[in-house]
This record gives sequence, C-alpha cells and structure tokens, in this order.
Amino acid sequence: MILALAFMVASIVPLSVWAVWVRSAALEREIEEVQDRHLLLARNLGLALERYAKDVSAVFSHVVETDPELRGSQHLGTLLASLSFRHICLIETDTKRVVSVTPSASYSMESIILPPLDQFIEVAEFGLGKLVFTNVMLNPSGKPAIYLLKKIEPNFLALGELSTEFLRTTQRAVAFGEGGHAAIVDAIGQVIGHPRVDWERDVKDLSAIDPVARMIKGETGVSTFFSPAAKEDMIAGFTTVQATGWGVMIPQPYRELQAKADEVQKSAYFIVAFGVALSTLLGFAIGGFIASPIKAVSKAADRVADGDADVAVSVPSGFVPVEVQALTRQFNEMSIALNKAREAEARALHAAEEAVEAKSDFLTRVTHELRTPLNTVIGFSGMIRDQTQGPIHPPDYVEYGRYIHDGGQRLLEMVNDIIAFSRVDRRGDDVARSVVDIAVVLTMAVEKIQAMAREGQVDVSLSLAENLPDLWVDEVKIRQIVSHLVTNAVKFTPSGGAVVVTAHTASAGGINIVITDTGIGLSEEQIPLALSPFGQISSHLARNYEGAGLGLPLSKMLVEQHGGTLSIQSTPGQGTVVTVYLPPDCVAVSA
Repeated sequence: MILALAFMVASIVPLSVWAVWVRSAALEREIEEVQDRHLLLARNLGLALERYAKDVSAVFSHVVETDPELRGSQHLGTLLASLSFRHICLIETDTKRVVSVTPSASYSMESIILPPLDQFIEVAEFGLGKLVFTNVMLNPSGKPAIYLLKKIEPNFLALGELSTEFLRTTQRAVAFGEGGHAAIVDAIGQVIGHPRVDWERDVKDLSAIDPVARMIKGETGVSTFFSPAAKEDMIAGFTTVQATGWGVMIPQPYRELQAKADEVQKSAYFIVAFGVALSTLLGFAIGGFIASPIKAVSKAADRVADGDADVAVSVPSGFVPVEVQALTRQFNEMSIALNKAREAEARALHAAEEAVEAKSDFLTRVTHELRTPLNTVIGFSGMIRDQTQGPIHPPDYVEYGRYIHDGGQRLLEMVNDIIAFSRVDRRGDDVARSVVDIAVVLTMAVEKIQAMAREGQVDVSLSLAENLPDLWVDEVKIRQIVSHLVTNAVKFTPSGGAVVVTAHTASAGGINIVITDTGIGLSEEQIPLALSPFGQISSHLARNYEGAGLGLPLSKMLVEQHGGTLSIQSTPGQGTVVTVYLPPDCVAVSA
C-alpha cells in the first residue's frame, strides 16, 4: 500500500504541470491556426468582391459609353438586375435634370428620385472622367445604396445606383462555429454586410474598431478587438478590396478558441488520471507479485469486452512467472491491434463523410459562381443577336450571337437544375403551397416545348379530363416537374414519334399526370439508373443526348416532397410512360 501511494504521489506533480502546459500550448496553436485560416478566408472573400466590382465597373462603363441615351433592351435590364443595379441614369449637370434612365420595371424618368447631386457632381469632376464608387449611404427611399459616378461629357453625369444585396448575400454565406462570421464595410468603415440587420439598415459606423480602422488605411492582417455587437473579445483576419476601398473581415469569438484549449486540457487531465492510476496499479503489482498482474489482465479484458479498445496493461517484472509476462504482452498487442483497427475504420468513415460534404459544397458554390458570368454572356450575346446597338456586319455574327445566347441559356438551365437538386438533396426545401390550375400549367409546358418538338419532328399533344380540379401545391416545383418530364420525353423521342400529356382524377383521389412517348425506351435495369442523380452521365446515353441527368431524379424528389410518387414503365424501342401521382391532400378544396 505504501509503495503504491509513493508511486501515485510521484506521478501527480509532473503530470499536473504537463496538463497546465498542454492548455497553454493548445491555445497558442489555436490562435496560430485561426490567424492563417481567417486571413485566408478574408482574402478569398476580398477576391470575390474584387471580381464583382470589376464586373459592375465594366458593365456600367460599357452602358454609359456605348449607349449614352440608355435605350437598352430587356437583356440589358436582366444583366443590370443580376449585378444588383437599381437603375442607371444620365443627368444634365447644369440643370440637374434626369435626361434618360435605363429600362426597368421599377423606375422611369418620372418616378426616379435621386439624392442631392451637388456632392456627386463635385466628386465626378474631381475624378477627371474616371469611374468613382461612393461610400454606402441611404437613398431617398431609406435603403442602403452605393452610387457609381462618371463624367462622360462636359455637361453630363452618368449615375448608377447599386443595391447592397449581392454584398450582403456574400457576407451571409460565411458562418462557422457559434459566432464566426464575415463583415463588409466601405472605405470609411460604414457597414455594408453584417449579421446584425439593423446595422446594415442604419449604415452603422465601425471605424473606431481596430481591424476596421486598419482596413481604412488599406492594411491586411489579423487583429483582436472587443466587439460591440457580440459584447465580447473577437479575433479577426481582415483585408481590403483595392478597386473600391471596401474592407472584409472574418471575426470569431475568442472564447471559442479558449473552449477548444479547455477541451484539450480536459483530455490532458484524463491522461494524468490514467497515469496516476497506472502508477498506483504498478505499486500494487510490485507488492502483489503474481496476483496483481493477473487481476489487471482480467480487469482489462472486461473493459475490452465492454467496447473499450484503448486498454494497456503494464508488463510485470521481477518475481513473476514468464507465462504471466507473455500473457500480458500478448494482451497488449491484441489491444493495440484492435485499437488501430477501430481508429482506421473511424478515420476512413470520417474521410468519406467529409469528401461527400466537400463535393456537395463545391458543387453548390461553383454553380452559384457560374450564374453571374453566365448572365453576362447571355445578356451581351442577346444584344448581339438583337442588334440593339445597330446593324452588325458581317451578318454571320448575328447568328453566332444567337448560338452563344441559346447555349448560355441551356447551360444556365443546367446550372439551375444542379442548384435545385443540391438544395433538395442536402437539406430539403420548403413547399410553398398555393392554389394552382394544373390545366394551365400543362398547357404552358406543352406550348413551351413545341419549338423543340418541331425541330425534332416530334408531335406533342395534350389531353385533359373534364372538370379537372385545381391543386394545392408549390406552383414553381410543379412547373419544374412537368417541364423536365415533357422535355425528357421530346428529347428521347426520335423524328416522327409522338408525346402525349394527359391528366385525370385518380380512383383513390388525387391527380394522375401521365406523359407517354414513343421514344427509345428503357430496360428494367436502366430505370434505376435514370432515376439516380447524374445517372445519364455514367451511361451510353450521355454520348447522344445533352443534359446532366438530373431531370428525372429532381422531378422524383420534388414529387415526393408533395407526398406523391413518380413511376416509370418502359420498353426498349417502344417508348416510356411516366406517371406522377399527387395524393388527395394536394387537391384544392372547393370554396
């Protein structure tokens, strides 16, 4: 007993000192990792905003330089809206009169309200014809706005009002831990994007905070500061956007780092306790000679039987039989091997889960990033196709513009499908139900596909039962379902074939929507493949037909969100019948 107590006391002091040191080292390591990680996040976010500012500048300069009267087109309006422009107008500086404004459903020359122009005219004059971004301010309607200014002629000022929607959306995309987030300020430290919506709405001045003050000076780095929003100390990586002077920072509560260090210390204390217990057991082992090591092996075996693989027994020495020593060694080897096997299994499972999550995140972010440049391509190619700036020579370029525009539209539809599928597949999606006239939805889907059908010489017809009831469903998702299924039927039906779309009340209540085609058909083995995400890509069909293979699986998931079913009956070489069943609770109750 005395020897065991001596072993225990001798081990407590050094192991306790080690446990205290471990926490300090863990906190320093967490701070170093946060500095690298947050600064990298801030720089990457800053690069995204730099690209956005360049896109906005390029489009604004192109519009005011190539179309000074701002006649524009529908495609121009779409392009400006995708970049968060509220409007672009031309102002006569002498009279401060709006001469022209870009086409918009929300603004006209009569309805547009501008802030006081004296300061804008002075800033534009000082810019000597260069494009100038103002700081964020409240427009006459009380909404945050950033103005783009450029003097284009001696007496004219081009002014564009940019909402902060894109910047706020980008800021909200960064969130981690309990309180980690992103914040975006302008060149004088006023809030553009922040988790506190009231600060965004009031254009809160944060220039007194250390990282914001350093961003105003154009610095990049890491800083610790007291957050007035969170009422606690934070650590943040920060950088600036050179083109506009905007500042980007990635703060995280300092307590989260301390919590991780505390977790490490708890583990260290566990090791200390284990070490002390092991020393005590060793004392008893030396005192007990033979009985104690056998008892230790017995207890350890019980722990392994209970599922604890991280078990080790000290190899006895001295007056202990060789057989007992061999037994102890073999038990430890078995425990180590079992522990390694379980750790390897856990690491492999964790790596697989991370890979799947990383793939989904990458797919979602890349497709979202593709939208802005695709809208730009679609907008400009539409302007070339429609010759909005005047006749284009040679005429072949107009046809080339049409090819680019049509290809961009198809690619944008594919990107939208991928985003929709990823949203539903990862976390589900709310079903916003409303009363929907299914006859109108089916009629519009058939009319929309007629051009594609005529090009492929496929006959598309619609047959609806009388007194078809309205549905209580998500209209956007029902349109997606019908559009994908009808498009698939036409796409996989050869020239001279036919597609028939019908709808009728099901015998058990609810509605059946049936799309029948005389296309290439599917075998029993191919149907599960067609219903799997990207299934076409892994099959021979991908070489002959366009598409990402998301139409059927996305439609199936959307139908199932409504509590319905999607079934396929198909015969190779004869055609396919796709039946969508929506249950009775999807039928609107008559008033």
